[in-house]
Amino acid sequence: MQQLIIDQLSLIVSKLLQESDVNDANYKIKLQESKDKEHGDYASNIAMILAKTLSRNPKDLAEQISKAFPLDEQILKVEIAGPGFINFFVSEESHSKILKTIDLEKEKYGHSQKQDSKVLIEYVSSNPTGPLHVGHGRGAVFGSVLAKLLSAAGHEVDEEYYVNDYGRQMSILTVSVWIRYMQNSREDVTMSALGYQGDYIKLIADDLTKKNKEIYLLSDKDHERILSFLKIQEDEKDIDALITFMQETLAEGFTEIRSFALDSMLKIIEKDLMRFGVNHNLWFFESSLYVKEQDEDCKANKAISELSSNNYVYEEDGALWFKSSDFKDDKDRVLQRSNKDHTYFSSDVAYHLDKFNRSYNRIINIWGSDHHGYLPRVEASMKALGQNTDKLEVVFIQFANLVRNGEKISMSTRSGEFITLSELLDEVTPEAARFFYINRKADQHLEFDLELAKEQSKDNPLYYIQYAHARICSVFNKAQYKPEEDSQNLDLSLLTAEKEIEIQKQLANFPSLIEKSAKSNDPHLICYYLKDLASLFHSYYNNEKFIIEDNDLMHSRLFLLKGIKQVIFNGLEILGVSSPEKM
Repeated sequence: MQQLIIDQLSLIVSKLLQESDVNDANYKIKLQESKDKEHGDYASNIAMILAKTLSRNPKDLAEQISKAFPLDEQILKVEIAGPGFINFFVSEESHSKILKTIDLEKEKYGHSQKQDSKVLIEYVSSNPTGPLHVGHGRGAVFGSVLAKLLSAAGHEVDEEYYVNDYGRQMSILTVSVWIRYMQNSREDVTMSALGYQGDYIKLIADDLTKKNKEIYLLSDKDHERILSFLKIQEDEKDIDALITFMQETLAEGFTEIRSFALDSMLKIIEKDLMRFGVNHNLWFFESSLYVKEQDEDCKANKAISELSSNNYVYEEDGALWFKSSDFKDDKDRVLQRSNKDHTYFSSDVAYHLDKFNRSYNRIINIWGSDHHGYLPRVEASMKALGQNTDKLEVVFIQFANLVRNGEKISMSTRSGEFITLSELLDEVTPEAARFFYINRKADQHLEFDLELAKEQSKDNPLYYIQYAHARICSVFNKAQYKPEEDSQNLDLSLLTAEKEIEIQKQLANFPSLIEKSAKSNDPHLICYYLKDLASLFHSYYNNEKFIIEDNDLMHSRLFLLKGIKQVIFNGLEILGVSSPEKM
């Protein structure tokens, strides 16, 4: 009904603007539900929005629009109120039409038709040097739910994980695994203080030992040298020296251990993500940016060459710099150091150019809030490369604090390792973690209450929503009601109680909510909507009886519950959460 009113208003307003020779009016028609029945069902302030543009009195303009609005059996009356509000009164029967639409479309209710639009969402993208920790959880859920939202809104969506498998950190991981591998055979080998210390390194090393036994052990001479390296591990140059020694000594073996460690880490990461309900269909490896393509240069060098040909690169002290300050960045950025090593920024430029070259309509990055400074330089590089940066959207995710019994808990253990995502899922279940991570706007700090996430009460919003679904299933069982065998002769005009009208209005809002949430990258709105719908249902449940002697009214009310149940199911499906029939 709301959309019908908006569409009709759009036609009237377009005609008014055309008659007034106004071609550049900036407006959006919105409807607001009226809380007071005396003011109708819906209200619009479009007359007040356009009054200045048309040099008209808003009340007079509202009067003109209202007179042009056609009335029928659904829209009974249009009135003017206050300084220029237009109030719409709709028939009670018109509200119930949404129930038949829901029944017809079922799990597709709220979904839009396929659009000619491709979207790429890149999220999580943690360094493959350790398991995912609780800090990665919020971005993982956000990207996953946003992808489902966009798909529901009719877009073709790719979910990409960017694997940082190029550079020094991977070499440190390789050294760390190799040292643990050595310890399985030699007790005199000590772990470098600058290596990765987690137990997961030992597990990878154990697997390496099982599969390769003594292939990567050193000669006695080289073994003595490595012991001397391990004794001196005080600053970064010491671990770099150890890496160089390993590369020279093991040769191809270093690359083999590196590949083994990377594959092992990615299996751990992917397993945690799948358990969390997060599934990337694309995995992009940073190392692919530095591989020569047949007879052409690698993507990273080609990106620099393209920037250079556009006169946005200069050399200073042997390093190559990008003129990002030409695009309002606070300073220029190094692309390639004097030793010819590429910087992280160089990878970012090449990676984003690759994204743009894949012909997506929207390119969405989900970044932690500590990456705010990255956006100006990445945008600058894409503008310098002639790309349409309107396609690039970045959502910054604020950090989440874990709370137990009202107090923040440490995010890391005494050994300095962060609490892993897997450990969190062991405590609160993947579904609870998903909901609580997404149950707030991305740019707001999140207090993740662990005890509340496990609580079975109305204070737990997820439990409250799922309980509404289970309650409806219980009513159906007691009434021996079979939703799939509904009579076609329902008298839905009987649903005239204030709460029944309010619920039907809320159900009708679901499609526009999906569209709005997908457009603005705000998946938390689905949580808010479902909580409101569950609250309306529980209030209705507590005040009305459903198994009654009046058979017509009973079946009409059960049909209303069927609509509520379906929309709760559809909403939770987008969140990646189940809809239990018993609780």
